Amino acid sequence: MTLAVFIGLLLIGLAASCHYGVLSLSRIYCQTRRMSRFMRLLVTLYGAVAGHLVAAGLFAFGFSLGHALGLGEFERTDLMTAMDYFYFSLVNMTTLGLGQIYPTDHLRFLAGIEAMTGFLLISLSASFIFRETKSDDS
Repeated sequence: MTLAVFIGLLLIGLAASCHYGVLSLSRIYCQTRRMSRFMRLLVTLYGAVAGHLVAAGLFAFGFSLGHALGLGEFERTDLMTAMDYFYFSLVNMTTLGLGQIYPTDHLRFLAGIEAMTGFLLISLSASFIFRETKSDDS
């Protein structure tokens, strides 16, 4: 369990840092160019999606690592591929939870950490998008 907690905490920091970095880059890009409000929205939106994809990829790697280290399994009849880990991570991060793939043992803790982190990152994205598009600098 200690290893699962350590991996979870590490992934929270990495995912949040990467996500914030991508959003910050999109803000800098928008500030250094004269753009309409709609274009700022698109740039920030694409930045947010990119940040979420990076965060989901990091958690997918964490699930793969946790599985390899014996922290748990995934209830599936066939072998998990990299795309399966990424799919599970995206579904879990957005708290959609389709239930086609689900973790066991200590990987359940990691899944909970990811869902909580995903919810917070979605909130961060919403705040960034709102702030970037509310100004009338265009």
